Amino acid sequence: MGWALWLLIPVAVTILAALGSWWRARPPRTPNTEQAMQAHGEFLDALSRTARSKERGLPPASGD
Repeated sequence: MGWALWLLIPVAVTILAALGSWWRARPPRTPNTEQAMQAHGEFLDALSRTARSKERGLPPASGD
């Protein structure tokens, strides 16, 4: 009967590790409508901003 306990412990730990890995690897939940609309608005705002501020100007030309 002692051998069954020695076999049960590593099997149980392996199963718990597999369940934990599966739980952490699940994809995130689908956002609700309000969250999705907010994320979409932030995405559109990011698209409308310029990549470089107009006040900073262009970087100096190198290689002259």
